[in-house]
Amino acid sequence: MKVHCIIAVIAFMAASSHPCNAQTGQKQHTAQEQSSHTLIYERNQVDQQAAFAGGEEKLVEFMIKNLKYPEEAKKDKASGVVQVQFVVETDGSLAEIKVCKSAHSALDAECIRFVKAMPKWTPAKIKGKAVRQRAIVSIPFRLN
Repeated sequence: MKVHCIIAVIAFMAASSHPCNAQTGQKQHTAQEQSSHTLIYERNQVDQQAAFAGGEEKLVEFMIKNLKYPEEAKKDKASGVVQVQFVVETDGSLAEIKVCKSAHSALDAECIRFVKAMPKWTPAKIKGKAVRQRAIVSIPFRLN
């Protein structure tokens, strides 16, 4: 059985309108409701989006080199899309990493490991100033 990890589809979504928020049961506060030092902006609130250093092409290269299909998931014939939510900090580091849409426990764990292994991102900006931004990546896995 040939195994493929589909990496062409990586989607950033506005967290305020995404099911990840419904699953956590937490109210999403607007930027104005939060204190300035903990402010986390959503996609539609920034002038420049947070991005993987080097852009999508480098992200795909990083995925090809670093994302693995876990043996347990292969054994269970598990596939699906895992969505991981995180915050890109003002220095480009990633924080508050969590799975918000699960496909299989082994796939979820691999996606958390993969996101934690990422290099720093280029932070989001508002009026030229780096700000914290919430991001969600969808990572599909498929068995052939």
